[in-house]
Amino acid sequence: MNFPLLGAQKYYRTPDARPAIRFGVYAPNALNVEVVFGHIWTKKDSERITVNNSHPAPISDIVGGYIADDGTGIDPALPVIPLFCEENGCWFSDPKHPDLQDFRCWDHVPYMFRITKNDGSVAYRTDLYSRCQIGAGQFDPNGSSYEGLITELSGTKGCSVVVDPDTVTKSFSNTDNQGDSVFPETNFIPQEEFWKDELNPVHPLPAKISDLIIYQLHIPALGFGRSGMGTIDEAIKLLDYLVELGINAVELLPVAEYGDRPETWGYSTTHHFAIEFSGGGRDKMKHFIKAAHQCGIAVIFDVVYNHFAANAERAEWFYDTNDNEKNIYYWYHGNPFDYAEGDGGYLDNMSTGFAPRYSDFFVRNLFISSAVTLLKEFHVDGFRVDQTTSIHSYNRLHANGNTMNDANASGGDFLREWSRCIREAKPNVFLMAEDHSGWDAVTCSVENNGLGFDAVWYADFHHHLNGANFGNNYAKLIPTAGYGGDEPLAMDWFGSTLVSTDHRKVVYHISHDEAGNAGRDNPDPDQRSHRTMILAVRNHLSQQNRPYAESRSRVVFALSLFSVGIPMFLFGEDVAFLNDFLYDDVLSKREDIYAQQHGVGRSMFEFYRAAILLRRNKSAFRSDHIELLHVHNINRIIAFCRWDENGNYIVISSLNNYSFNQGYIINHSSIVAGQWHEILNGNSENYAESDYVNHRNLQSTSGHIELKIIPANTIIVLEKTSST
Repeated sequence: MNFPLLGAQKYYRTPDARPAIRFGVYAPNALNVEVVFGHIWTKKDSERITVNNSHPAPISDIVGGYIADDGTGIDPALPVIPLFCEENGCWFSDPKHPDLQDFRCWDHVPYMFRITKNDGSVAYRTDLYSRCQIGAGQFDPNGSSYEGLITELSGTKGCSVVVDPDTVTKSFSNTDNQGDSVFPETNFIPQEEFWKDELNPVHPLPAKISDLIIYQLHIPALGFGRSGMGTIDEAIKLLDYLVELGINAVELLPVAEYGDRPETWGYSTTHHFAIEFSGGGRDKMKHFIKAAHQCGIAVIFDVVYNHFAANAERAEWFYDTNDNEKNIYYWYHGNPFDYAEGDGGYLDNMSTGFAPRYSDFFVRNLFISSAVTLLKEFHVDGFRVDQTTSIHSYNRLHANGNTMNDANASGGDFLREWSRCIREAKPNVFLMAEDHSGWDAVTCSVENNGLGFDAVWYADFHHHLNGANFGNNYAKLIPTAGYGGDEPLAMDWFGSTLVSTDHRKVVYHISHDEAGNAGRDNPDPDQRSHRTMILAVRNHLSQQNRPYAESRSRVVFALSLFSVGIPMFLFGEDVAFLNDFLYDDVLSKREDIYAQQHGVGRSMFEFYRAAILLRRNKSAFRSDHIELLHVHNINRIIAFCRWDENGNYIVISSLNNYSFNQGYIINHSSIVAGQWHEILNGNSENYAESDYVNHRNLQSTSGHIELKIIPANTIIVLEKTSST
């Protein structure tokens, strides 16, 4: 992995020398490149006090951090640094430049690249390799001068910041009752010292992907009871809750600096090395990861390579040229005169922006080296790659929709190279792809010409359980049951999916995509997705029918949890959240996890905790052994067994609106004679108002077991305790 050291990097002229600083940028079309430094300050009366290492200030008081198109915002007290072009199109500062001999002098100084494009026009560009971006808000000055607060400035448009990657803030300096940190922090320690007590032998991290129980979390959706987005500080506080719940992996929706409004989901990444400034930034993220690891919780990052931010001005878009065909970070086919419109040569790939130029080394380098940095510097445990199908299969010419096979092939080659490099950096990393192609190569090793992922998101599992807006191609058990009728359910359809699922699939009854955003504009309300609780009674939730919603919600979670797949669920399902999780309306829809845990969501939380504990304690549920024992569409019942050398279990789920009070017989040749004990029942008094359970041991004969009762809308787990 020989990546060029682009960005603002330490430079050692000799091995034992004090580090200098060297700037580098890829700009093959540029006529000239310089580094200019931005000015940030605080106002005291009429005096401007420059913010730097000698004069840190509360982040909420800092002004500036933006360089306008006419150069306003450049700090006149600092030099302009010329860069020199090499044959590969990279520009670097002179290692002998007298102003760059001490890295410490530039630590946390804002900067931008001033690029003279190939047509002679001048543009100010952020560093795509920057470790930090100034700006924690939404405002885009659009080239005009800016003297507002950095808390209001968009981080994708603000200055990049020099950061020392070899240090971590030991603690954060709170300056007011809001916990506002200062910038720059001053209490730094070597990264080796910071990470030395990272792991806790009492709470080991999961070792295999089959061990994972994944909690999908969006940090901005925290911050209950106040205005503004959730922060990394609040994510750290949430860890005690997650430990009590029992999960052992948290998947964070994208945390890299992104181009959309911060209260969205974050899937429009512009700066892959920088952690979103508005949530707390890079050092607080390291504190979160370390705290999670001490709790035995792995941290998985969502990363986005299928498109750049839709508004990537000052980032990837026309970085060093105004010519479409030379737009270095985007795939462009042919020449502009080939099309009626100049943008006809770009590629669409069913994402929210044009496709990156996967054939270009420096595009691949940006994605790969940023992921390696997250592994090495942040100790991330794994990645979920967003919509890989867009990278290797969906590329189409914008002008006419023609399939672009060369782009698809290059996308596949990029993913192979990415996964190979990631495993070289960390062999035990967890790699998951959101991939809907059904292509077996996605989870084959690179050595066997696969893409090298451990697992793919298995959307069909969700569609069969909760898929309200996916036509008639799936069982849609919960949306159908939610109408309240007693018609048969397609339990057999789901059953075939259940037993064909393996450890190469991440299974879920709900994810961020399907918790209210999918189909939201469909005029037919029955084709809109929602949280499980709402689907379970089809948008007519009341105090009277809430028990039905809760019991059905427990069933679909347990079916995911006790399958062979890798279980995942979206935050809030564990305490029966009701509000849709909308892409552009995160804040107004957020709910209070803690209040729900001790309030109306208490019984749901207790069920989730008990079921998760069962999966973690019983190795059979992490094995690859599963067999379908019984399925009955009219009775709305499905039963299957899980086993390994340590135990034998039968899982029975019912979505029937009535209990089978006179017993229920399951016949299958794989049922062996012996005694069975009920170890989980969704209708026990711990989780429901009733207590319809099988209190006594159950006796099976060869090929036959009879339950005393199967309550309405429940999940039951039996453990074999002895043989006859």
